[in-house]
Amino acid sequence: RAIHLTSPRAKKPFLDINCAAIPEQLMESELFGYEKGAFTDAKQRKPGLFEAAEGGTVFLDEIGDMDLKLQGKILKVLEDKSFRRLGGAKPVSVDVRVVAATNRDLKKRVEEGLFREDLYYRLSILPIVMPPLREHKDNIEPLSLYFLKLLGAQMGKKIKGYSSPARAALHEDAL
Repeated sequence: RAIHLTSPRAKKPFLDINCAAIPEQLMESELFGYEKGAFTDAKQRKPGLFEAAEGGTVFLDEIGDMDLKLQGKILKVLEDKSFRRLGGAKPVSVDVRVVAATNRDLKKRVEEGLFREDLYYRLSILPIVMPPLREHKDNIEPLSLYFLKLLGAQMGKKIKGYSSPARAALHEDAL
């Protein structure tokens, strides 16, 4: 979202979708929309996420869990800047930025045949790697204190810090 808000696309839509949260059967219609009559309940044309985000940004969260067939369709949008709605014959042109995130090791998934290599390289133009917090335990206390103070401010309370038992709990092996 920060990338979108600090770009020339900031006044255009920012739309996101969790690729792991929507069943494969529905994902295509969510991303690309559909034409009236494309399937039984398609009573009118519905634009998809890419069309609705025209000029803005589409954020594909958990793209590492996306079906291979759909990955090919995403690749086509990235390469051709167009797609077809379900049941549609005409291509729909779009101008969108695609930002993707995953907690999966995509290189490994490519090796396992679970992620398209061509899509991996298309998405890896400017990777931002966020290592898990468990690899940076020294950041746990300052981050949690920041969020604690932020929450306190929202509740109208001034928070100075942690009690000794709370600080000790932050440093236990469970973290």
